[in-house]
Amino acid sequence: MPKQAITRARRIKHKGLRTGLTVAVAGAAIALPATAAVAMPTDYTKEVKVDNGDTLKLDGYGKKVSISDPEHGVTGALSENKPGPVQSRMDPNGTYTLKLPKPAAQADATPTVVYKHDGKTVKTFSLPHAPADLGR
Repeated sequence: MPKQAITRARRIKHKGLRTGLTVAVAGAAIALPATAAVAMPTDYTKEVKVDNGDTLKLDGYGKKVSISDPEHGVTGALSENKPGPVQSRMDPNGTYTLKLPKPAAQADATPTVVYKHDGKTVKTFSLPHAPADLGR
């Protein structure tokens, strides 16, 4: 079979590498082109520092919050079963409360942590939004 020269257009077209991604799911392998692979976030947590020195670890997947300060470590936790208030040890007049959306609220409503000083709302923190189809 005679060899033919590859035209410039064909060389450019075939220049890129073709790679694939294989994912094993329950014993079966699914091959996807690398361009179709989508990075799904695996954890729905974030950490924020409050002005008084406290650190909040917000878990949108489990709808939990842990409160810690540099002197005492974890000083409290908030969840659906224990929405608060949790008093700040760094600021004895400050409290944290987990505010959960009402069931009739929109599907995209997320829980928030409300920080109050002397009974007045100072700041609110939204938990990371986890997709509703994660089974929790």
